[in-house]
Amino acid sequence: MFKMILMLFVPIVIATVPSNLLFEWVALDFNWPSPEHRQTAIENGTYVIENNCLAGVKVWEDEYFVTVPRWKTGVPVTLAKLVSNGTDVLLDAFPSWEMQDVRNPSAFRFVQSMEIDSRGWMWILDAGRLDILESDPINKLGPKLVIFDLEQNCTIREFVFPDRVLNWTTSWANDVVVDESNGFAYITDTNTAGIGGIIVYDFNKNLARRFEDAASMTPDANGTVTINNLTYPVKFPTDGIALSHDSETLYYCQLSRRELFAVPTALLRNFTLTNAEIAAEVELVGEKGVSDGMTATSTGDVIFGDVEESAVKMWSPGTPISDAVTLAADPDLMQWPDTFAWQDSSVYFVSNRLQLFINNTMKFDGSDGPNFRIWQLDLSPTTSYLTGAPNPVNASCEL
Repeated sequence: MFKMILMLFVPIVIATVPSNLLFEWVALDFNWPSPEHRQTAIENGTYVIENNCLAGVKVWEDEYFVTVPRWKTGVPVTLAKLVSNGTDVLLDAFPSWEMQDVRNPSAFRFVQSMEIDSRGWMWILDAGRLDILESDPINKLGPKLVIFDLEQNCTIREFVFPDRVLNWTTSWANDVVVDESNGFAYITDTNTAGIGGIIVYDFNKNLARRFEDAASMTPDANGTVTINNLTYPVKFPTDGIALSHDSETLYYCQLSRRELFAVPTALLRNFTLTNAEIAAEVELVGEKGVSDGMTATSTGDVIFGDVEESAVKMWSPGTPISDAVTLAADPDLMQWPDTFAWQDSSVYFVSNRLQLFINNTMKFDGSDGPNFRIWQLDLSPTTSYLTGAPNPVNASCEL
């Protein structure tokens, strides 16, 4: 059902940097408290194997943290750390099983993305809603941002977004990047009912605002993506996001459109400005293809997945985006490159065949090979977009 591959070199169709396949699974399984717990979860529907999809990955001190969004019912753990039982790699509930219980208002409900800054603060984005990909989503509690200190093993802060910033019934808090030097987080809202948005969170003031721009955030109702000659509808707005190393430019894209946009962060950090004033400075960078995850480097380059080419590409601002370099690609093994992560000079990403999962055509019996993979690309000496100069350097635990 699942399989670990540790630092195994896999030939890639196109590769300009060393590429390693680290882990792969046909289906996701968890480090259950006991076999009885697992069996009970299967019987009562709290663990539906085919409804669990790997989405996000981050790395901290050689430990891998992953997310399993509660897009559908039957996801027992939404935030996990990878552990090995000697033969298999399992997903261990992080920080505990108690924090995965949706009946607990303080627990995580739906984590799709998180970021880990240079302090070891994990910025966990909880979308709040449940079963977004099913006909009757559950909107119990509001979306929130939880900042968890991995070094102190405690929560620094929990911020629940007001309904006017992230609508409690239509928002989809999707991806997050962190400006650790200025104390801001930027979040994409892949709103399921209309225009998307960028959420700006000010850590020092503990405030958040919403930025909307109809021109760059309205989804294409006829959007499609073609992968290996099969075409799928994609109608989602703002999704991918990346922050420049100097923290001055925020890049974002939709899933239903192929353009990359940029906006100065100085405007986003100024909460007195209106949407119209900020939107006037949004730049259309160019067409890069359909992307989900993105990130940026210490040298200012932007890395993004090209879903239709099953590829990871890198573009240097100031050059035509059509000149983006393909770092790695494989039409079979890298379908739907997603979230990116950093450790030192390595960038990591997930490929998860999301087009099959969303359309209920993914096979979990192994007949179509592994579905979920985590990759590593060596970009030496380039490192992460994070500045390594966080402000504040540390903070006391609140929870």
